[in-house]
Amino acid sequence: MNFIKADGVPLILTIFAAIMGVGGTVIGIGALIDPTTAIDFVDGADKLGTSWAGRNTGLGFAALLAVVLRRAGAYAVAFGAAVWRELSDVIAGLSDGGSMTASLAVFALIGVLELVAMVICARAAMAQNANPATS
Repeated sequence: MNFIKADGVPLILTIFAAIMGVGGTVIGIGALIDPTTAIDFVDGADKLGTSWAGRNTGLGFAALLAVVLRRAGAYAVAFGAAVWRELSDVIAGLSDGGSMTASLAVFALIGVLELVAMVICARAAMAQNANPATS
């Protein structure tokens, strides 16, 4: 699997990044075409739906680019950005006085998984930087 896996990045994180990348890109492009398909779309908020779509398309593309580049640092950046996406979704969901729902719990769980993935990939990138002969 060395044709797809980056040094120091476990295969499971490569698969996770690819799934998140494809999902984010496809969902984002769909919402760029029709902003009303954005998750939790509010009637009349087409500009907000388009912004949401751009955010998800960009983060999905970053994850796919990390997979293609096969660099631990690229994975760390993509996962780090995704952590902030999940955090902002949880904050937005709780900001109107709402309670933790199942969908917010899923966003939080994915955010924790992305945080762990970011740390693993950042450590691998730092190890590669410390020993450039292995990269």
